[in-house]
Amino acid sequence: MSLLKGISIVICTYNGASRLKPTLESIFSQQESDQLPWELIIIDNASTDGTAELCAAMIAQHNFQEKSRIVFEKNPGCNFARLRGLTEARHEWILFCDDDNHLFPNYLKAGWATLQAHPNIGVLGGQGVALFEDKAPEWFERYHRSFAVGSQSSASGKLNRLSSRKLYSAGSFFRKEVLVRYYESGFSTIMVGPKGDDLTRGEDTEWCMMIELMGYDLWYEDSLKFYHYMPIGRMTWEYYLKLKKGISSGEAKLKPYQLFYRFQKPSTSVYCITYFKSLLHSNFIWLLFMMKSYLLGSYSKEIRELGAVTNKEKASAYRNHFWITFRHFIQLKKYFNSQSLSH
Repeated sequence: MSLLKGISIVICTYNGASRLKPTLESIFSQQESDQLPWELIIIDNASTDGTAELCAAMIAQHNFQEKSRIVFEKNPGCNFARLRGLTEARHEWILFCDDDNHLFPNYLKAGWATLQAHPNIGVLGGQGVALFEDKAPEWFERYHRSFAVGSQSSASGKLNRLSSRKLYSAGSFFRKEVLVRYYESGFSTIMVGPKGDDLTRGEDTEWCMMIELMGYDLWYEDSLKFYHYMPIGRMTWEYYLKLKKGISSGEAKLKPYQLFYRFQKPSTSVYCITYFKSLLHSNFIWLLFMMKSYLLGSYSKEIRELGAVTNKEKASAYRNHFWITFRHFIQLKKYFNSQSLSH
């Protein structure tokens, strides 16, 4: 596989005509550098609102035809769009820019400098800055990370702690070669990403784990900033509970990766024991939380509603996903047996 030096900016969008103008303008306004080749790929994920026409008009208006392509992906869903972007990208680095992200003018230049200074980076993430359509809800600051907003680490640099081994895909640079190596071997991911009203999350965390397990670093850079637009419709408590339900539902499916951080060649018996311990623990935590919430009245209404959703969803996921996670664990074993865990 021969990749070009530089960055492929990939925007995956479904019916994004009402959101894309400031996103595209932020890309067309990036600080240029002769040492930084880049392209823009817009994945139109079965849109019906004239998204492609709007993008084509803006590309022509800003004279970026030579650097830009619009690709139609007929299969709806975030996972299909991102995989199409991965396939279409010509450069060694893929920057996923959501259709509601507005990159600061130095984003590409600063990101490229960080990537060149630290050649072992596998994924580089930045900091989302909330841009509200209306005012921020009172609870937002407590839970902003769920919206890909705020610092992803206490300081710039390599992420080390297991609990921090993830970067949200919005505004992140991914090393294409590693991901392609997985998929070309026939590997299939377990997370599919949000689709329609289903807000199941974790596909970006899975890609981070896949890359890190091949010996590369996850890196957070505080100076990389982008605005993340927060529309009124997403700034409701009901939407946030639905979002947290989707995030919590993915925890069990990512369990197979965690053992490969602890053991280079974990056995199936170790996996089964570890999984069932997590199943018992998650269900115990859910039952204990419900008892303390509704029998003892130990929590506020906010914590009670949030905890009920997240703990119940985690417990349910562990009860329902053993076989799919077990098959994925076997797939990981086969892949790592055929590859070196260090590049």
